[in-house]
Amino acid sequence: MINFTQYIFLFAVFLIGSEVFGQLEQPDRLEIEMEDEDENFSVVTADKHGIVLYREVRNRETRMERKYQVILVDTALHKKWERSYYVHLRYIIRGWEYFGDYFYLLFQRNTESLKADLFVMRIDLETKAYETFLIEREYSMEITEFEVVGNTLIFGGYSNNLPTIICYKFGKIQPIVLPGIFNEKTQIQQLEIDNDLRIFNVLTSFRTKDGTKSLSLKSFTEEGDLIKNVNLKPTQERSLLFGRTVKLDRNVELVVGTYTRKRSDLSRGIYIARISEDGGQVINYYNYADLKNFFSYMKARRQKRVEERIKRRKIKGKKNKFNYRLLVHDVVEKDGRFIMVGEAFYPKYTSSSSYGGYYSYFGNQYNTFFEGYKYTHAVVFGFDRRGRLIWDNSFEINDIESYTLEQFVHISMTEEEMALVYVFENEIRTKIIEGNEVLEGKTFNELKLSFEDDIVANSEDEYGGLEKWYDGNLFAYGIHKLKNMKDDGVKLNREVFFINKIRYQ
Repeated sequence: MINFTQYIFLFAVFLIGSEVFGQLEQPDRLEIEMEDEDENFSVVTADKHGIVLYREVRNRETRMERKYQVILVDTALHKKWERSYYVHLRYIIRGWEYFGDYFYLLFQRNTESLKADLFVMRIDLETKAYETFLIEREYSMEITEFEVVGNTLIFGGYSNNLPTIICYKFGKIQPIVLPGIFNEKTQIQQLEIDNDLRIFNVLTSFRTKDGTKSLSLKSFTEEGDLIKNVNLKPTQERSLLFGRTVKLDRNVELVVGTYTRKRSDLSRGIYIARISEDGGQVINYYNYADLKNFFSYMKARRQKRVEERIKRRKIKGKKNKFNYRLLVHDVVEKDGRFIMVGEAFYPKYTSSSSYGGYYSYFGNQYNTFFEGYKYTHAVVFGFDRRGRLIWDNSFEINDIESYTLEQFVHISMTEEEMALVYVFENEIRTKIIEGNEVLEGKTFNELKLSFEDDIVANSEDEYGGLEKWYDGNLFAYGIHKLKNMKDDGVKLNREVFFINKIRYQ
């Protein structure tokens, strides 16, 4: 028989248990000690193979080759193997790619010529064996994209200022030029690989005769055969600025991105376009002002003022116009639904004046300097297979500035909940949501260290970050300068390259 005190205790335990959410975990950490002359690692996700690390190191064995250290670590961050590879000095590294069981390194001959030879090294992640492929080009092309699907190497870029995509079968010197890409009014936005179907999509932006901006979607087999060619047709007075593709099956896609007024470069909202097997399209538009949580990243009083202003304008029959620069990221699928993350930003500039001197006709002169991009908040949207928005949410970012536009906020999910995560100054910053609802506000967790008495003396903020990995796992990486005055067998001072595995469950 349970007495009253036991009943109260069990009831309290039930209430507490019903409010328990998933937890952010850091189950594993890798450290590699760095010497003064060491270069930083480039870090490449290789799904369930693990993570590939590579960097150029000093070559003391030969005079005419560059030496590259390559390390594969598994999903528990244990080192599986390490090997050095050598490339002639005439080549400089240009990029990398991972597909299947292979890791690719792309090199280009060190010359200013746009016809420079390409050199590709393919490393088997199981055996460490490598193959090489030299591409001697007769055409001029500035390469900006490098992807791999199956046995096909895909190079995207510009030839005579025209967008161009050229493919090669690994080891075959005959190039495959994709049809329908060349157009002086076109720019390549996305070159996206479907690993399962072994096809790839090319999303390009173009401007029509009346000044409207739109997107064109072309799908190709790994042989370079065109299997889909669709131009999106926005409604009157709307332009499509940016997009990401989502493959529903072999013949049906979604394109998700931002739209604007006819000639503006600032977005007014998001769109979701569904392209059917026969090329038919339905585009749904969602104005930022009509979203439920787009402004919830703001302080409560400011958010209330903005929302009241929106209501007043709607009552008067006026349109609400909010203009944002939104960086749109890849779309994630979960249980037949789709999730898109975007990050709002703006460029920062400073001005300084300098006096022209006694003989200067103009006197004071003002110079403007670009200081980087300031991120304000992330937005996350959930939508279904028919292209209908189901929910939206947002996450304040008040501390990140970058000279390049890149993804900082990532998601990690359980069955019901979702963690929005980014890393800043040795802290993991997290917000837990479930659709439109916020389950837990912004929390701060320090990156886990290897030893109990480790203290971070300094971190290299300009190197490192957060990356998505496999099955909802993430990893943070960077450089730590550590002090440890208590643990036995640990150096007093050490500088390490680190990787921390991060997951929400």
